[in-house]
Amino acid sequence: MSNRVIAIIGAVIFVSGMFGGVVLERIDASLSNENEQNFSIEVDDSEGTNLYSLIEVDDGDNDEEEQITWVLHEFKFSSNGAGDAITWDFGDGTTASGSSISHQFTSSGTFLITATSISSDKVETASIEVIVNRDSFAEADNMECSCAPTGKDTVIDLVALTGKQSIQGFVQVEHDGSSESCTLRNPLQECHIRVILQRTEQGEIVSEEVLFDDTFRSNEKVVDFELPELEFSQGESIQLRLETDQLRDWHKPTAEWSVIIPN
Repeated sequence: MSNRVIAIIGAVIFVSGMFGGVVLERIDASLSNENEQNFSIEVDDSEGTNLYSLIEVDDGDNDEEEQITWVLHEFKFSSNGAGDAITWDFGDGTTASGSSISHQFTSSGTFLITATSISSDKVETASIEVIVNRDSFAEADNMECSCAPTGKDTVIDLVALTGKQSIQGFVQVEHDGSSESCTLRNPLQECHIRVILQRTEQGEIVSEEVLFDDTFRSNEKVVDFELPELEFSQGESIQLRLETDQLRDWHKPTAEWSVIIPN
């Protein structure tokens, strides 16, 4: 007999009794092919981007408060050929039920979503993968030279993820304050900025790289950065430290960057 299981068997004849006679009976039976998969799932977007913003607010006491906002991408999942009940496992520790469902991932990464269809005669599963990237924005309080009486560190955490990723973006400083405009200064008092990329482990700096260290004669300066194919373990991260050697400088730093998950 062929390995293929015939879905409908009709007019099955069997013999009952010994020498006593032949009984003909009709039996209708439905058998499921083990290789047949009627259940499937789909998603409206296989890749989405969460938005993260951080703004430092200083009420004048030089003690900044961080205001953090997240806008999460919403994925919409649907099913086809489902049974009586469907459950969803989103691969991030959360579950749901229903033939169609929306879900937001609170972190970036690659997630395997598995749906299970349950009916009276069978259980079927289907899986699909989505990627969640992240776009970020940060606005730090005005930076000053550490030599100034009110000088302080200006650090922008790039909020790295555990695992593989690429990070690209820029940091910008814009003249802001009562000091003389950068465009009007003499060569000995030009505005200055130092941008340092620091890798951390459990909050401690383990390595650093200077991305820019120079003077400039404009009221804003933009420094681009591109960090391909990074990989972080639990407790590791990366940050930007901004410094100036010019006592008279008063700059407002901002940064924008994207965290891209490899396919």
